[in-house]
Amino acid sequence: MLNVVSGRRRDHVFFGAMALAVAAAVYIGFENSYFRAGLIFAHLPSVMVHIHGALFVGWVLLLAVQITLVASGHTRWHRQLGVLGAVMAPLMVIAGFATLVLALRRNAVPRIPPSVFFAGDLLQLIAFAILVTWALRKRKEPAAHKRLMLFATIAILAPAVDRWPFAFMNSILMTTAVLTAFPLALAAYDLATTRRVHWATRWGLALYVLMIVGIFVLPALPPWQALTSWVVGA
Repeated sequence: MLNVVSGRRRDHVFFGAMALAVAAAVYIGFENSYFRAGLIFAHLPSVMVHIHGALFVGWVLLLAVQITLVASGHTRWHRQLGVLGAVMAPLMVIAGFATLVLALRRNAVPRIPPSVFFAGDLLQLIAFAILVTWALRKRKEPAAHKRLMLFATIAILAPAVDRWPFAFMNSILMTTAVLTAFPLALAAYDLATTRRVHWATRWGLALYVLMIVGIFVLPALPPWQALTSWVVGA
């Protein structure tokens, strides 16, 4: 019994720390352009970008609140608030895709080729949708549910990390390394505490690796370049 309690406490500490790390990554990336600029009063390109920002920041806050509720024993509130997450997730995918298309059309990230930008953001949204849907289906399995939810949030961190205002981040390889540190931390935690990687972590890692490979491979394919040109010129 004592081992079970201590295991739960370790989980609470670890997943709480991961939620804080995710929130910190988002804050650092969007500190000047969004948070210190006034949030809803920030001068953003369009109303859609405002909706997108509010939804994604709200999701990160919701993750932290949900983890806190479980850690404090308020599982009933956690389940009730989970309904909000189930509603927010599809709205995030829709708003994320709309914001992506608008950003492509106004060439919002000139230092990144449009085909790479399109592949990166679209694959992140797809991974997020898959992982959140899976997590909701596994909501009665707490260990799997929280891992899949964490992976879903990690999957959409790239836009924030890519905007970190540090000189050493001016490389796609460094950005990839920082982003990969999040899922690897979860795998390391599983190994350190149970001597095996949880199945949800394994599948989350597999999907994450597939997403990264896709970001590097898709932009080089002529059909993808043609699709990107169509989206940009549509």
